[in-house]
Amino acid sequence: MSAPLLSDSATESAEQLTRGHKKKARTRQSLVDAALRIYARKGSGELALNELADEAHVSQGTIYNYFRTREEVLEAVGIALAEQLSHSISVLSAGIDSGAERMAIGIRTFVRRAIADTDWANAVIQVIHYDQGIRSAVAVNVRYDLQLGLKQGSFIYSDEEVALALVVSCAIGAMNSIVEGRGVVDHDIKIAEMVLKALGLPSVEAQRIAHLTLPASESN
Repeated sequence: MSAPLLSDSATESAEQLTRGHKKKARTRQSLVDAALRIYARKGSGELALNELADEAHVSQGTIYNYFRTREEVLEAVGIALAEQLSHSISVLSAGIDSGAERMAIGIRTFVRRAIADTDWANAVIQVIHYDQGIRSAVAVNVRYDLQLGLKQGSFIYSDEEVALALVVSCAIGAMNSIVEGRGVVDHDIKIAEMVLKALGLPSVEAQRIAHLTLPASESN
């Protein structure tokens, strides 16, 4: 039996519903983007919903259609940043089967992105210290690379949680230095090399891997 055809009125209603969902999604994204700009300027603890409304050029009533509290805004921002970071890592590490190389790619990508966009870096720094969601999302990728490197004999560590904290803290610390104007030449390479050494990789090998050319999509 063939599916019944929608009437003209039903089709129009369905199209309006779709347009409505798309409009709501765009509005929500514009609010998240506005919150990111505020976090980059002032920090995650300084956002007020009325300020978010001004930044996004919407009414305060519109804000409450999407977020009831500052914490809900922060959670949304954390999820958005986590998705960006996770996607970047996955794309750049595709086809790389070395845990040490994957680790270097991830660290260098974050640091180079911070150099290119300090507002983005500042927002990441502010949110990652506040929101558990983004820390968990970043940890998934780092943990996989740690486990792979350990299995391959590249890394040596006695506690995975400590190793995880080491990697994330070093990457965020490097980004913070850049935001504060304390970046150095080849900052991304130097921090990646130091982390690889801390994880047990011999100096010569850590240096070699840290200096490998990044995948073309992020190397320019």
